[in-house]
Order: sequence, then C-alpha cells, then structure tokens
Amino acid sequence: MKIQFDIRLILLFSLFFFNSISAQNEKINEILIKSLNAHGGENLNKIKKIKYLKTTFTYDDLGNLKKEIKQIITHKFDPYKTEIESNNKTLKSDGIITEILENGEIVKDFKSLNKAKSKINGAFYVFWQPMKLKDAGTIIKYMGVSTLPNKKRVFSLEVSYRDGTDTWNFYFDTNSYLLVGTEVNHNNKVSLIYTTDFNRTESGVFHHKRESYIVSENRSKLRIQASYVYDILDVVKK
Repeated sequence: MKIQFDIRLILLFSLFFFNSISAQNEKINEILIKSLNAHGGENLNKIKKIKYLKTTFTYDDLGNLKKEIKQIITHKFDPYKTEIESNNKTLKSDGIITEILENGEIVKDFKSLNKAKSKINGAFYVFWQPMKLKDAGTIIKYMGVSTLPNKKRVFSLEVSYRDGTDTWNFYFDTNSYLLVGTEVNHNNKVSLIYTTDFNRTESGVFHHKRESYIVSENRSKLRIQASYVYDILDVVKK
C-alpha cells in the first residue's frame, strides 16, 4: 500500500509541476505577444534598415556630467549588419565577421576586434528589444507583478542565456505592455535602466530616452551612472 501511495504522490507532484510550467509559459507568451504588438507588431518585420543617433551622458559619483559620447548606429536586416560610427572610427559586423576602420586604416588587433564585437552585439541587443527576446537560446522565467523604485507597476521576466553569465530582468508596463525597464546583473554589479520616453514611428515604438542607475543590493539606494538619447535618423522599409 505504501508503494502505491508513493507512486500517487509522485504523480500528483509531477502533474502540479507540469501544470505550473504550462501556466508560466502561457503567461510569458502572453506578455511577449502583447509587448511585441505594442512595439509595432508586423510593422517591425517590414524594416529593412534603421539608423539613429545615440548620445550617451555619463556621470560621476555626485551626479555631475562627466562625459558626452555621440554614435551613429545603423542596423540592417536580411542580411543582418550593424555599424557604429564615432570619432573617425567605424565598427561593422554581419554577425560573423567584425571589422574596424579607424582614421581610414583597417584595425586587425585581436583584442580590439573582440571589444568591437561586444559593443556591436550590445548595441543591437539593447535597441532591438523586446524583439530579441524571441531569439533561440533565450531562457525566460515569469517573476510576477512588481513595483519598480519609480512606482511603476510591471510584469517581470527574468532572462538568461546558456552561454552567458549575466542575468537580466525585463519590465513591462502592466497597462501598455511597453518595455519600460531593464535590470542587468553583471559580475555582481546591478544596473537598473528606465525607458522614460519613446520614439513612436509608423514602423514601431523604440527607446528615445533612458536612464541607468547603479542599484544597491536591497534597492534602497539608486545612483545615476548614465543617460541615453536615441534620435531616429532614418527608417527604410523592405
């Protein structure tokens, strides 16, 4: 009789476990579908090229402006290619080959190329959200509804990758389903980035203004470390 009881107990727990996974996957899919639609839906698939000016402002420990960096960034689709132009330097990648052109000279240094590849991948990952969350290999967990330090109520998705060490949290407004915040834990340093304004175009809704804060462990204190402005320069449709 005890063996039968144990088997029933295992089956019961298994059923509960798989039902929980199913419910969580349903909620993740619901959030992502509604967010993708809020950010442009099918119009996003019609973009052949998008070009924008990204202005980065960095701040010191007291919140004073330290540096301003301007980059012209272009993302092309089918085939994919990203270019970053700044200070007489151009970084290019088609997802396989990375190139650097500086003051008219080709840079072949391995360390510089690796750094350039990381910058290009980071630029595309940050800008092309939440669309990038559809990528294969993305591990997503639904973390429920929470309130950010700026009092905004959000759906929270935890995101990680098998080949990465960083853990991300993506925050979606519970009313509009727009992506309004991103949190990343990189080497035990937590940064919380708010999107405070959007570029609303006929092709889609993209970041316009963002603010990045260093977050204490219990979120009791936030210190601004950077802010970003994305100005759309050109959108070419297929």
